[in-house]
Amino acid sequence: MKIHPPQPQLLKHGKSLDFGVYDDLIANPSTTFWDDEGFPLKRRRTQRKTWIFFGAYSEQLFAGLAIVDAGLLATAFAYFYEPSTGIFIEDKITIPFGFGNDFNPTLKDEWKLGKYRITTNNNVMNVRYSGKFELNIDAFLNEKGVSVVAPSPGRPFNFTYKNLPLPVKVNVQYKGKVLSAEGNYGAIDFTKGFPPRSTEWNWSSFIGHTESGSSIAVNLVDKFNGNIENVLWLDGERHILSNANFSPGKPLDKADWSITTVDGILTMSFAPKGVRSENLNAGLMKSIFTQPFGKYEGVLKINGRSEKFIAWGVAEDHMAVW
Repeated sequence: MKIHPPQPQLLKHGKSLDFGVYDDLIANPSTTFWDDEGFPLKRRRTQRKTWIFFGAYSEQLFAGLAIVDAGLLATAFAYFYEPSTGIFIEDKITIPFGFGNDFNPTLKDEWKLGKYRITTNNNVMNVRYSGKFELNIDAFLNEKGVSVVAPSPGRPFNFTYKNLPLPVKVNVQYKGKVLSAEGNYGAIDFTKGFPPRSTEWNWSSFIGHTESGSSIAVNLVDKFNGNIENVLWLDGERHILSNANFSPGKPLDKADWSITTVDGILTMSFAPKGVRSENLNAGLMKSIFTQPFGKYEGVLKINGRSEKFIAWGVAEDHMAVW
């Protein structure tokens, strides 16, 4: 699979783009044509899901914040983890109909739910939470991301945008203690579309370096989006990867995971250091979500090159009926 030329918008005259991987950001991912379909409730509420997850992964500090519009419910969470002390603090919120019928956001629109907020100005994304702790991340956007328009069985399509590693400045304040990290540690997941009613995935997102000092960042998924969003960034150059095979350890948050790509480019293990999990049962909607964070170690083989790497990031096991 190749990376197609950039596209200005997701839909043109009600017709979706061809499924595939597109260069950087499709800036106008409007779903208006599809949202008003359905009776008695429109697709906007019953089928369309939209979220932003922003993660910062480093050896010194992990931090994450997500805002989710799941149609009937809106949710958000934030957390941080300090590996040297083992301190892990999280907070979350769930609000029925938390976003209005006209909420049809792009990546760079304002996202706000309670104490959780994401804004973008002059290509700098600010991620902020103020509650149990104070989290502030400035992320400097670049043009090395990928947009994916993926099939969704029984529904129109699913769109996602992934970009990493991004330069970030991370600041956490907790009980008078200030934690900070600055470097190429940032990862974005912006997703908008119509995933299947019953959805399952394994996901991996990490940032690190090879033994020769090259930067490496990876986004992998299995059982979701047609498995076409698998991308490697090596010194900023993007490479499309094949399907990925996940063998999560049990329990998910304590045992090592084994992850490989069918093309042989990546073979690695993931050692969880902590976890953020949630079990939501809201009648029509159910979600079992486990996102451990920790250390990756593996071997990269590409273009005749073979070397070891270490990285930090998250893995995920998710099942939802929504």
